[in-house]
Amino acid sequence: MKKIGIGIDYSNICKDYNTVYLDRDNTDPATKKCMNQVLVWTKEFVSEVLKNFEYNIYSLNSPITVNVDDIASKRFLFYSLEKEITLQSYVMQKKYVDYGVLSVWEVESKDSILVQNDENGGAIYFFDNEDSKVLPWIRNKLHNFSLDEVSLDTK
Repeated sequence: MKKIGIGIDYSNICKDYNTVYLDRDNTDPATKKCMNQVLVWTKEFVSEVLKNFEYNIYSLNSPITVNVDDIASKRFLFYSLEKEITLQSYVMQKKYVDYGVLSVWEVESKDSILVQNDENGGAIYFFDNEDSKVLPWIRNKLHNFSLDEVSLDTK
């Protein structure tokens, strides 16, 4: 099954700030304000996805559920000039499946969403099967956003 990704650039959330310059270590009031808006939005949005589709959050290779705050965190969402960013993936699904690596998730996943951060810390990505119920729900929910269709990179 073909995977489709929806990229949500943080400029959809912070309308009055150039989100290219978000640095999680920056203490500038305007930067902090934008990052807080993104954190709050992410927590609310992911929580709504979990509730609507009765999902939990897991790492690719751990049966322990992950908290929404792990996704809605500075470390996951934003780049650091000092520490850079660790690319991470989480899976939202009803029950844990040990995928281990992204290429296995790409081939074997059925009813699950892959959530990834962005190497530049300016967007968040949601991947699912092209015929899923979740992707149309996301597009409808975010109809006022400029959404990017992205490819899944399993390398």
